[in-house]
Amino acid sequence: MKLEIDNRTPYLNDYYFQTLALLYFPGEKFRADDSGENFAYFLLEETDAQNHIFYSKVRLASGSAFAEAEWSGGYEPTIPMNDDFYAMNALGKAFLEAGRRLFGFGLPWGYITGLRPVKRAKYYLDRGYSAEQVMGLFERDYDVSFEKADLSVETALVQQKMLADIKPNDCGLYVSIPFCPTRCDYCSFVSYSNAKLFALIPDYLEKLMRDIAATGELIRRLGMRVRAIYIGGGTPSILEPDRINRLLGCISKNIEISENTEYTFEGGRPDTLNKAKLAAVKANGVKRMSINPQTTNDAVLERIGRKHSSAQFFKAAEEAFAFGFDTLNADLIAALPGDSAESFAKSLDDVIDLGFQNITVHTLSIKNAATIRFTEDGYYDPEGEFARNSVAYARKRLKEAGLSPYYLYRQKNTVGNAENTGYSVCGKENLYNVIMMEEHSTVFACGAGSITKLVSPSRSEILRHAYPKYPFEYLREEKGIGEDEAFAFFNRKEETV
Repeated sequence: MKLEIDNRTPYLNDYYFQTLALLYFPGEKFRADDSGENFAYFLLEETDAQNHIFYSKVRLASGSAFAEAEWSGGYEPTIPMNDDFYAMNALGKAFLEAGRRLFGFGLPWGYITGLRPVKRAKYYLDRGYSAEQVMGLFERDYDVSFEKADLSVETALVQQKMLADIKPNDCGLYVSIPFCPTRCDYCSFVSYSNAKLFALIPDYLEKLMRDIAATGELIRRLGMRVRAIYIGGGTPSILEPDRINRLLGCISKNIEISENTEYTFEGGRPDTLNKAKLAAVKANGVKRMSINPQTTNDAVLERIGRKHSSAQFFKAAEEAFAFGFDTLNADLIAALPGDSAESFAKSLDDVIDLGFQNITVHTLSIKNAATIRFTEDGYYDPEGEFARNSVAYARKRLKEAGLSPYYLYRQKNTVGNAENTGYSVCGKENLYNVIMMEEHSTVFACGAGSITKLVSPSRSEILRHAYPKYPFEYLREEKGIGEDEAFAFFNRKEETV
């Protein structure tokens, strides 16, 4: 895509202009010599700095069709904002109008480009603004639809209750098992599925357990308390029962786990689960399991390269419920290739009828690592009516079933500019998902592809430490985040928020 930026202000970097363009042109790349059919031009200038008055002009083209729009004049936001807001507001409003004129539809999330709209809503709720004021901010100022503004505020209000007793020294722990039996076509995670890499699992676990021990010692020395543990992947249940026992035993030995510690094991693929593995997980104190069908339509499962059947999912779910886990989650994906409104609705009914207390509805997101492509597979569709209708139906149906939204995030190149939302029966929400996604609390991470995030007490600063993505690189990594680095971060004086 050809992109021209004439930014005559000190606000907004080129990356922001690119992410804005992706809202109407998902999956595009930006090259100076691009000769493709898509084009975007942005002009932004500040005409009166004292009164935050900007002028913006946007021109968009797709093939032979083009449209442009301008925005100018003063503006008083619903909630007092900083200088960057006025620049984004001027540019965003012109961009959305040009997009409407060119494509004939608006965007449900307006010109919000961030991955965490709920974090934005909660920020203002925590500072005493009413739900009505935050709704106004989203609808009037960011041009977000009523449905998405309402979803964001409802989710933020649930999170306020969930996080009410979380202290600055409370933290989470993430443990990464980046191996899968096969790779699904839509997959964007760092996960590995061939025999050569499976041979690394024994050495990987040894290194992982050393890091868990070192991390547990660091947590104790920092005087922190682990409130949520999440074993994710990949597919952690690819491990055999003896290895599950060793890994979870290492966690129990090195991490203080109390009755108030949320403990989740992501089973993931139903074809990797059996009674022996479920028994090992349950015996080690895990309270929550995730079993993810993505769909219960066998034809769709085959089309996306997911090597299990709906029957295997139903069997795994039945066995997991029989073990008496405190909470079970199931993941579904809206807008999968070959799916339909009727098929998606049936998948949703299936997981509801089975009794899952936690259901996460993702929307198909096309990443570089996936084999599904926007252009080749017909997903170059920012309107994405099927995706939008599916997530809207899911919210309505899950509300009828007694589940409410409690965490939400967005991704680039999501079909229909939609979102991923976790729903739960009251009291069965996943704390780890919230503190991680909203960057509310420190999360220590161990394993390939994982990222430790140290969050300052005021939540104004975050220090990240990423492990190497690939297991063979991780095996060469000497250590994670250093003790001196962590102590220095938490002891330094923070800027006033």
